[in-house]
Amino acid sequence: MYTIGQLSKKTSVTVRTLDYYDEIGLLKAISKTDGGHRLYTDEDVMQLQRILALKYMGFSLEKIKLVLEESKQTWQDSLKQQLEMVRQEQMRLKILEQALVGVSYSIEIEGHIDWQMIFDIIHLFQNPETAMESYESYLNEEQIKSLFQLNEQLSEAEIKKWISSIDDIKNNLDLNPKSDNARILVENWMKQAESMLGNDEELLGDLADALRNMQDGIVFYPMTKEVIHFIESVVNIHSLHEE
Repeated sequence: MYTIGQLSKKTSVTVRTLDYYDEIGLLKAISKTDGGHRLYTDEDVMQLQRILALKYMGFSLEKIKLVLEESKQTWQDSLKQQLEMVRQEQMRLKILEQALVGVSYSIEIEGHIDWQMIFDIIHLFQNPETAMESYESYLNEEQIKSLFQLNEQLSEAEIKKWISSIDDIKNNLDLNPKSDNARILVENWMKQAESMLGNDEELLGDLADALRNMQDGIVFYPMTKEVIHFIESVVNIHSLHEE
């Protein structure tokens, strides 16, 4: 048997937390001392370890209470559901990471802060489901995963080259699409895009289609509809190869 103090020391869980678990019925001691103090058994220790494991996995205390009362099969179902939630959260954070990297490098390259864009990004990612839906309206889950996997392999220098190629176009949108300067800018952008995507022609084609259909400038930031329109105009005039 363990007193609450001994259990706290053994498991590194505070007495206050153990009191709360008892209050909500998550971990209730069956035995008590003559003085009315709770006593915990080895089975209670195991139960607490289960609680801590589930809490680490991201389950809420309410959900943990339900899971501990369920059968083995239901346990597995709950774990699968939680695993899927974790994967979705990872995906959401990857999307947010890409957006923030884009903002950071664009500030460095452009030399000013686009507060409206930053606000729009924060607003988008305040709702995880909205963030995912924004991407999934252009690409399927496998395409999104492939894009992030490729991006993770990029060095800081490669990312800067990619964003710099976009900003070069942004700063020269008034160029005549027929000019050699416009062609050079777009050829550089296409070179960086192919390099960034690892020469994956299928993904490059999928991303090109997504960019053409882009309605929200945040989703593929720092790409914008104006940049896409400029690129397509130059590609069509100069008959450049675009996947």
